[in-house]
Amino acid sequence: MPHLFNRIRSLTVKVYNAAENAVIGNALQSITDSREHCNYKLIFDYLFFHILLLIPESLISLYNQNTTDLLLLPVFMICLLSGLLLLNKGVSNKTVSILATLTTLLIPMVSSFFNNQATTSPYIMMWLLSILFCFITTNMVTTLLMGGLVCGYLYLAAWLNIHHIIPVHVVETGAFTVPLMSGLFILFLIRVLGAHYRNIFIYEEKLTLQKQKQHSSLLNQHLTKQFIILKGLSRSGKSKYLDGNKELLEACLGEIEKQCESAIDYLDAGRLPEN
Repeated sequence: MPHLFNRIRSLTVKVYNAAENAVIGNALQSITDSREHCNYKLIFDYLFFHILLLIPESLISLYNQNTTDLLLLPVFMICLLSGLLLLNKGVSNKTVSILATLTTLLIPMVSSFFNNQATTSPYIMMWLLSILFCFITTNMVTTLLMGGLVCGYLYLAAWLNIHHIIPVHVVETGAFTVPLMSGLFILFLIRVLGAHYRNIFIYEEKLTLQKQKQHSSLLNQHLTKQFIILKGLSRSGKSKYLDGNKELLEACLGEIEKQCESAIDYLDAGRLPEN
């Protein structure tokens, strides 16, 4: 059994890495800004794992014989795949983020409306996750607009329930499906947003290592140049000493002293950032 789980995990990682490389691989290689780099990965994760989440949602809808959700899920799938395609084609990540947020807000709203205006935990968690995703990847104004859209729908659902205005299609949800979907969304939240902040730390550490390597390379180049100069001055001083030219010998020794002081100062200054 452990071997089976390891094989499944290995296959899942390979599929994920292949999909990520196919969709945003080129974009990640050309991005130097750490925030934008991590946002690209977050948007991909958000769309990719939402697509995977549609599999258990489809099975639950089939079990509950929920015609509305079974009709909406293909639309949901097409919208999410379109988001990945737009990301691959180089469309602005903010534009894709807004479209992804609208998709994961509006389609669940339609599902909620035709399921007796349900506002159970899976719907609420999906909407909150969408708002949080929007806040991280776009800006405050867009997030407030999306939040206003959710609040407007919740007000409409409450008004319809108060006045007993019920849609034609009502589905009784199984007792176990609400906690099951809530658990799946908790896993979704941990994987997508948890991985986002982990990616930030990993990428920042990678940039720090690159800067340290560049600094060490420049330091080595400068010191090599200083030693070459010192070698030339020492040879020149030796020849002047043999010729008995003390004035030029003193000038060479003075220049050697300056070059040594310069190298020491540069080495000390180079060590400060590392310390």
